[in-house]
Amino acid sequence: MLHQHQPRAAAKVTAPTNAETRADSEGFVFLLLDGFDAMALSCATEPLRQANALSRKALYNWRVVSVTGAPVVAAGGLTVLSDGRLTPLSRGESLFVIGSPAEDGSGRAALNAALRREAAHGTRIGAIGSGIHALARAGILDGEEVAAHWDHADALAEDFPQLEVSRAAFVAGRRPTAPGGAAATDLMLHLIAERHGGDLATRIADAMVWANVRGPQSRQTVSAQSRYGVRNARLVRVLAVMEENLEAPLSAQEIADIAGMSPRQTERLFARYLSTTPMGFYTKMRLERARSLLMQTELSVTEVAVACGYRSLSHFAKVYRATFGQAPRRMRAVA
Repeated sequence: MLHQHQPRAAAKVTAPTNAETRADSEGFVFLLLDGFDAMALSCATEPLRQANALSRKALYNWRVVSVTGAPVVAAGGLTVLSDGRLTPLSRGESLFVIGSPAEDGSGRAALNAALRREAAHGTRIGAIGSGIHALARAGILDGEEVAAHWDHADALAEDFPQLEVSRAAFVAGRRPTAPGGAAATDLMLHLIAERHGGDLATRIADAMVWANVRGPQSRQTVSAQSRYGVRNARLVRVLAVMEENLEAPLSAQEIADIAGMSPRQTERLFARYLSTTPMGFYTKMRLERARSLLMQTELSVTEVAVACGYRSLSHFAKVYRATFGQAPRRMRAVA
């Protein structure tokens, strides 16, 4: 349980409450679930604070709530005091859920009911990071595009096939989402620009020393180059295509064609930069995805095998055990 943390201090995150707050001030309600990403909360609220400070107007107000009104413990152990429990939102307020991949499920029925209530009333509801899972479980993201963290995108797509899972920096619109952390700032800057113009958003970014403001069309900046520590452009391109074809693996010849080289030249390329063969590295990719799905989803071992390009369950179990030292079913039991 996340409450086993024993933080030494509690933080109070609130919006300004001075007398200048205008009736047309736009409101945001941030619903925190235990184990939430504290960085995401800061990255979402700081642009709002800067908007008020730079404009010298109360353009935005915000509050932090929990399902029950109790303090909420972040993933790092920080306890944040809430402004109260989640109650029906006022007209014009937007609700953003910041959750945790390790959410224990307690209070889920009440949360689902509250989210569905707000959706039925036309509230703009968004999520940051693993808060997307909470919205998906409540059934209010069906048919929507969501921006999921690259490390959880495959698992989210497997768990909720009714979603359109994107690796974009963020998705705006009726159900705005951001993959977490710093991307929350990009999303909020976009929403501010939509409401008050790009000049204010640029000034906020400058004040925050936010050098690279991304739009909704931007991809998350975790490239194959960064992930695997290689700089050879030809190899980076091949690895990116391999990542996109894990369920239906490419042949050695197809990989060579993508590289624009012969199979033998492609083998030398992989040997030089990755100290392995193309097919050996491809197998490692598929098995890493299998381990991620086993740990993050409720898919059966057979479904995981198929999702990772294995048509034979016995062969999958054999190579998985050889790589990780235990059977995939054992990993599911541990997870």
